[in-house]
Amino acid sequence: MDKLIYTAFNTVNNIYDNRSVRAQNLANVNVPGYRRDLGAKAVGTAFLDSMNTLQSRALAIRDDTNFFESAPGTLSQTDHDLDVAVRGAGYFIAKGDGDISLTRRGDLSVSAEGVLENGASQQMMNQDLEPITVPAYRSIKVADNGDVIIEPLGAAPGTKQVIGRLALTFAADLELKKYPDGEIRPADGSVPEIDAEVTIVPQHVELSNVNITDELINSIEDQRQYEINIKLISSASEIDEAGASLIRLPG
Repeated sequence: MDKLIYTAFNTVNNIYDNRSVRAQNLANVNVPGYRRDLGAKAVGTAFLDSMNTLQSRALAIRDDTNFFESAPGTLSQTDHDLDVAVRGAGYFIAKGDGDISLTRRGDLSVSAEGVLENGASQQMMNQDLEPITVPAYRSIKVADNGDVIIEPLGAAPGTKQVIGRLALTFAADLELKKYPDGEIRPADGSVPEIDAEVTIVPQHVELSNVNITDELINSIEDQRQYEINIKLISSASEIDEAGASLIRLPG
């Protein structure tokens, strides 16, 4: 009976966690490059042992890994010279308030401090894993090989200057996860090697890979599972009471 109730309560708890995950996904459906979060995952079950007794007390074992969907989103053409998207597999290497992280967000702009950053205010790293500093310019664009090219202010018209190349990586053979700050990094805390084979598309941004229809359908399914498990808990209580009444002494 304890295991039955444990199973039902653990399922309800997972559904409760998934509700927050789905709300997070729907809130970020219009954020470029956002990676869809997946539901919470219980990674095992532990039983409390007592000598010569049945293992009836069970506990869920969970980890803090936040799983996410790595499938690419749709590419949208913007015709903006600083917008760039990764085609297929791969990530930009960027740095926000925390450690260096991986991102698919490529809606770039130049900050007031003269640093190239994306729409989440993450500084874009160059091949040396340093922020790309942008001098005064007339025009600026990103080439299809990741070079950031400017026409310097005060230079002769048509003068081109490469001020850096975006750091890109496949992060191959690395387990990636979302950290508490919402950034994607390798689980071992390392910085992936730069890979020149990553393909990018200028004047495009990648939309989030959240599917609104799937999220709404999954929310309905979660609600149905919640109701089923609440009924299961209620039935377990009734069965337990009925069993107790059978062994109760008369009078």
